[in-house]
Amino acid sequence: MKTMLLSAFMTAVLWTQAQTQTHRFIYDVQYRKDSAQHLMTKENYHLDIGDREIRYYPRDFYVGDSLAANNIPIPKNQKFNTSEIISHQPGSEDYNHYDVLENVILKHSSRSPQKWKLTGEKKNIGDLAVQKATTTWGGRNWMAWFTPDIPFQEGPYKFHGLPGLIVELYDDKDNYRFELVKSLKLSRPYTNQYIDYMIARSVAVNDRQYKEAKLKYYNSPVGYLRNSSGGTQSKEAFYLNDGTLVGSNNAREVDERLKTAIRQYNNPIELDQAIRYPK
Repeated sequence: MKTMLLSAFMTAVLWTQAQTQTHRFIYDVQYRKDSAQHLMTKENYHLDIGDREIRYYPRDFYVGDSLAANNIPIPKNQKFNTSEIISHQPGSEDYNHYDVLENVILKHSSRSPQKWKLTGEKKNIGDLAVQKATTTWGGRNWMAWFTPDIPFQEGPYKFHGLPGLIVELYDDKDNYRFELVKSLKLSRPYTNQYIDYMIARSVAVNDRQYKEAKLKYYNSPVGYLRNSSGGTQSKEAFYLNDGTLVGSNNAREVDERLKTAIRQYNNPIELDQAIRYPK
């Protein structure tokens, strides 16, 4: 396991000082996009804990924002994961999930209570003393290792409620594995222009509207994106977030490629919320 640079965060006193700061935890996340395959995808995610808001998002948001802030052009053919943003207020079980469908951002809010069972099993991970806890949530059985040495009742994604930060987390089918690899204490609240932009232009939907929007997007991804742009792209070429230029000459091909990916990569963390897409 990678050595975690957590020496600056070993006492509760440090955590409670300077409330205008942002505490950042970076997780290695390994997961199966397709549950029928053994291939694992590995990415980094940030968990930013602020005084008023907590955000969880792919590291590529940070990379893109850093490039823009330093006037560095995004490398050609660079593909970014800007698929989702999770936010909630400290101590709240009410979460906002921003699902990024290219140029459409759906804001889906939900309450996510979790009932953890603490076990007596303990060990060390790096320089941290951790304890094991288990829960069944989102249609999966989860094992978590948390540390009281970092007294935040937070973790990756929507996981929360343990008496300390979650350091490791995985499900019993080995579809998802989260591992804390680094922590930072920023001297000021962190802002990200891309995240702020997406949150500002998001469309709030309830459970029914969310599923309807996802199915509508699946039935005709290109048409959905064009129609959702207010008509400005109805006859014009436009770019997907991965840099693909979509025009009249390749719209059908892109449509089929996106539909295939949506069907195949349908193994969400909350398995009980997976949408059944028609073939």
